[in-house]
Amino acid sequence: MRIVTSLFLFTLLLLLPSTAFAAEPLDWKTHGVIAFLIAVSVSVFFIRRNKSYNTVTAKMMAFGVYFWVLIFLQAILYGIYYGYFR
Repeated sequence: MRIVTSLFLFTLLLLLPSTAFAAEPLDWKTHGVIAFLIAVSVSVFFIRRNKSYNTVTAKMMAFGVYFWVLIFLQAILYGIYYGYFR
């Protein structure tokens, strides 16, 4: 199941740079909103899927960890994309 989840996350992260091929280039705020929405939705998915978090505090802490890991991962991937294609 972890492999499927990892592949799903990787696919979502690959979709972010593909929006740069639109007719008009997207500004940095739009990319930030897209990264934010992806991080929130995937973090909520991970929290709801994992039943080992018993308390609200544990769920909030895990959400924060997932959220920031995903934000930084997307920033790294976008930086690599920007370095190669722009």
